[in-house]
Amino acid sequence: MLKQRQGRLRLAVAAREAEPRGPARVRKAASVKPREERQKVMIKARMRSGASWHDVCVLNVSLHGVGIQAAEPPARGTYVEIRRGPHVIVARAAWSKGHRAGLRSQDPISIWAIVNDLVATPAQTSKGTGYPVERRRSPRTEQQRHGRSRFLGRAMEFACFAIVAGAMALTAFGSVEQALARPLSQISAALI
Repeated sequence: MLKQRQGRLRLAVAAREAEPRGPARVRKAASVKPREERQKVMIKARMRSGASWHDVCVLNVSLHGVGIQAAEPPARGTYVEIRRGPHVIVARAAWSKGHRAGLRSQDPISIWAIVNDLVATPAQTSKGTGYPVERRRSPRTEQQRHGRSRFLGRAMEFACFAIVAGAMALTAFGSVEQALARPLSQISAALI
C-alpha cells in the first residue's frame, strides 16, 4: 500500500514536471484587473502632499494612474495633488518604493493633454519660445537674492532699534514720573 502511494506520487511529480512552463502556462488571478495602457513620459511637475510642495518627475501616465519619481515620495494611502501647468491631478498613493510611487486617480486623466500641454493659454507661455511656463516663480538670480537679503537685514535692524528705543522711552518716562511724583503730591496736598 505504501509502495502504491509512492508510485502515484512519483507519477504526479513527473506529470507536473512535464507540463510546459513560461509563456505557454499563464495563470490569471480572478481578482486582478487588467493593467491599463501606460504612456511613458518624462515630465517635470509639482506635487502637494499635506501642506508642502515637492518637485516630481512623472514617469508614466495611464487613464487613472500616474507613476512618479520624487525625493520624498508619498506614503501609501496619502492623497496628493500633482500640478503641471494648468493640469491638476488629485490622486492617492497606491504604492511607494524607494524614490518612486504609483498614484491612482478617481477621475480619468487626459494623457494627450498632459503630454502635449494643450490647454496652455498665451499668458502661460514664454514670449520667445511659445513653450509653457511653470506657474511658480522663476528662479531668482544671485543679485536678486542678495538684494532681498540686504532688504530683510535692514528691516530687522530697524525693528530692533525701534524696540530698543521704545523700551528706553518707557524707562525714561517711568524715571521722570517717579522723580516728579513726590513734589506733585506735595503741591496737590497743599492745594486741597
